[in-house]
Amino acid sequence: MSRCRTRMSHSLCRDGAFSPVHAHSTLLDLKRLVDDVTATAHAAELEAVSLAISPRPGGDAPTKLRVAVEHLQAANFEATLSQAREKLETAVAWHYKETTNGQ
Repeated sequence: MSRCRTRMSHSLCRDGAFSPVHAHSTLLDLKRLVDDVTATAHAAELEAVSLAISPRPGGDAPTKLRVAVEHLQAANFEATLSQAREKLETAVAWHYKETTNGQ
């Protein structure tokens, strides 16, 4: 069901009133990506500490850290970051326009 039911709400939707919703959604996507990288880096940290306390062969901390770096360098991460920035800027611009037009 569309958010833009009435003529007035359709105008607000068309003009960007929901841009903060889109910005928030994109930020949640970015947060999920960062949370995944954070979990991977934390696992590497725990493994490194474990190896420092009780050395054993086969530690995988460097591999986990490489995976975290690869996630941060991935096109998806860069695209999501760029999209979040763009959507936030759009939301700010729309709200600025609305507040300055009404005065």
